[in-house]
Amino acid sequence: MPHFLCGRIYYTLSRRKNQMFYRGICKNYCVNCGIVKNNRLIALKRLTLRNIMSYAICARKFAVELNMKENDAYNNKERTFVPVGRFAPTPSGELHAGNVLCALIAYLSVKSRGGKFLLRIEDLDAVRCPKVSAQKILDILGAFGLDGDEPPLRQSERGGVYRAKEEILRSKNLVYPCFCTRAQLHASEAPRLGDGGVVYSGVCRSLTEEQAAEKAKMRKPCLRVAVPDSDITFHDGIAGVFTQNLSRECGDFIIRRSDGVYAYQLAVSVDDGESGVTEVVRGADLLSSTPRQIWLMNLLGYNTPKYYHIPLVCDPFGRKLSKSEGDGIAHRLAVSSPERLLGSLAYAAHIIPADVPASLLELTGAFSWEKIPKTRILLPQSLM
Repeated sequence: MPHFLCGRIYYTLSRRKNQMFYRGICKNYCVNCGIVKNNRLIALKRLTLRNIMSYAICARKFAVELNMKENDAYNNKERTFVPVGRFAPTPSGELHAGNVLCALIAYLSVKSRGGKFLLRIEDLDAVRCPKVSAQKILDILGAFGLDGDEPPLRQSERGGVYRAKEEILRSKNLVYPCFCTRAQLHASEAPRLGDGGVVYSGVCRSLTEEQAAEKAKMRKPCLRVAVPDSDITFHDGIAGVFTQNLSRECGDFIIRRSDGVYAYQLAVSVDDGESGVTEVVRGADLLSSTPRQIWLMNLLGYNTPKYYHIPLVCDPFGRKLSKSEGDGIAHRLAVSSPERLLGSLAYAAHIIPADVPASLLELTGAFSWEKIPKTRILLPQSLM
């Protein structure tokens, strides 16, 4: 059982450990007499200045032992754990209420526990994601007070990082070129994925270097990563236990497109890992992508975050919101206050019991994951 030193010396020596936890104990320990005022500690010996030469000697010769419960708390990393969440929009259109709700929940989840909130712009495809759209998104989030604690990360500026991770996967002999066209893939009888893709059959996986070089004269290949025939299981904070067999239900997936643009699965895995993200809040449509990302993060040596896939957000009549159908939230900001809209969003997610204006501070205090619906979320008429 560890010994914990007393007084100012104790405080100084423990700065590298859990400073906030031990500060209170230090204040409750009397260096002069050794009396422990906090009943969590055990007094060992009465100390006087006459039998010690300095605080340092006192600290070395005499100590206070914590009981087993406090010893466990000392070793518990959660004492110093700082949750890190993120919101990572793709700037291919205007944010709608569902996007803002996702950002709000991600923000409240970490801020309610004293954590850090990050923003990331997923603008890998420069054609679909112009910078002006990215700035509009940041402006809208800023109007709601959903600013990141650090400057936003932009995937379009991180090609070198992704390239380095590609090399790691190459070193593991997991990367190979694929020359199959989209038409060929969809013409096959392979199972379909929820995102509109297909489970890749691995046709190009067995190509020799000579065969690949010959095909490359006719067409630029994309790069795929070879997945194992194994199950990936994780517990989602909303959907519960989710299992996927990578080979049968996903197939070898693309990490770099034929035009040289890195694919979503690699980029998001690397960015979450590099940013130290501990929890990911996003839409349920990305649930099936998570096992691939967990597998990649493990391969690349990253810690796996906790995942929360919030249910589909719909209008009051049950229609799915869409950027392309005029569901943007900017027009609502022009006629309503941010607090009014935040209150309506929080009400839709059952964070607060009434559709009333609410500040971020009020919502942070009211937030709990137990309140978030596990089925579709219907927005109130005030957001339409």
